[in-house]
Amino acid sequence: MKPDISCLRTRTAVGALRAADCRGEMELRVMGSGRRVKIRVPTFTIGSGRRNHLVLRDAYASALHCSILVQEDGLWIQDDGSRNGTWVNGLRVTRCRLLPGARVVVGRTSLQLQGETPQNREHGIVGDHPRTRRVLEQIERLGPSLKPVLILGETGTGKELVARALHLASPCRLSVFEPMNCGAIAHDLAESELFGHAEGAFTGASRERRGAFERADGGTLFLDEVGEMSMALQPKLLRVLEDRGVQRMGEEQRRQVDVRVVAATHRDLPHEVQRGAFRLDLYHRLAVGVIELPPLRERREDIPLLVSHFLRQEAKNAADMPHVGHRVMSFLQGQPWPGNVRELRHAIQRAVMEGEPKLRVEHFDVVRKGYGGERMEDYVCFRGRPFEALREEVFIRVLREHGGNRTAAAAALGIPKSTFFDQLKLMRLEE
Repeated sequence: MKPDISCLRTRTAVGALRAADCRGEMELRVMGSGRRVKIRVPTFTIGSGRRNHLVLRDAYASALHCSILVQEDGLWIQDDGSRNGTWVNGLRVTRCRLLPGARVVVGRTSLQLQGETPQNREHGIVGDHPRTRRVLEQIERLGPSLKPVLILGETGTGKELVARALHLASPCRLSVFEPMNCGAIAHDLAESELFGHAEGAFTGASRERRGAFERADGGTLFLDEVGEMSMALQPKLLRVLEDRGVQRMGEEQRRQVDVRVVAATHRDLPHEVQRGAFRLDLYHRLAVGVIELPPLRERREDIPLLVSHFLRQEAKNAADMPHVGHRVMSFLQGQPWPGNVRELRHAIQRAVMEGEPKLRVEHFDVVRKGYGGERMEDYVCFRGRPFEALREEVFIRVLREHGGNRTAAAAALGIPKSTFFDQLKLMRLEE
């Protein structure tokens, strides 16, 4: 029987790819010893035997205790029939995915995986929750298609990161990625920002200007907060999506553009369509593919990975990275995070600025006083109802206590003013 040469070639290519992917990217830190070992091979073995890639002087570790496998979808760890088992983040495992920041216990030796996988380093999306993996799968499927994609999610969930990941997964990844925040531009300037203008098209137009569509020609245009776009501008956007031509203000000719459009919003667009605030035909044109991002409170298992990721970003080097104990991590996982991943990142940045080698709950006073302290803690635990069910009640009460002053209410809750305003709009407390 002839061997399957194509299969052999595929395995050889995969092995080379795995070795290249892990070269110098990831390392294991032996806690308490200062030892670090880089993962440079597709199958990295750990145990007390002398032939392992990481040899442990641990009487409780088996000769071949476990292995780390570098595969196309990331790193995996498997127990190789050890006596005492292999433990990852406090759970005994036979085989599981291994992400940066994970704590591995072999015998009585604690290890921590440090570095970034090539996938995470490229797009910055961190997490292993099933809903996070679902998002990554959608990016992999929708990225190469060049069809419009609509990203839905609360403020701070990482909509721009996903848009950039779609761009990186597309054939136009080497071309321009042009972001435009539709909610941050005055309505009377939005048309010029999108489509450009000719010289003298309006007062102050002293020279011609290319719009976002022309700047993104050959690449990706990211329309953030597209739900804030005025009804007057929506039919003009729809026409560009249909005929791939833009007309600058003050000109009659249409210029052809080749642009992949990715849009995002924190609003419920089907509801906006029902109440007449968004065109149905434009919604269908933008939502050829839809990616819905979960809020951080619905994927709390990702918080340790995110914390580790942000700490690596803030630390000057691995030796300077502060330690986060179980008490602090439990505290962070127990918070509602209305500002989502962005708010968690800012909280980590503030804590690291304290310059201490070990983070404490006291370093997160803004979070603790905002909605994890006395008053908000009472709201969160009131009659056992979850924070999501009480969020509107909390916002209304804090607003009343501060005489309707939104800036003061946001400060009292310990969240960014922009996040507070977005949440008000999301809950229909402000039009």
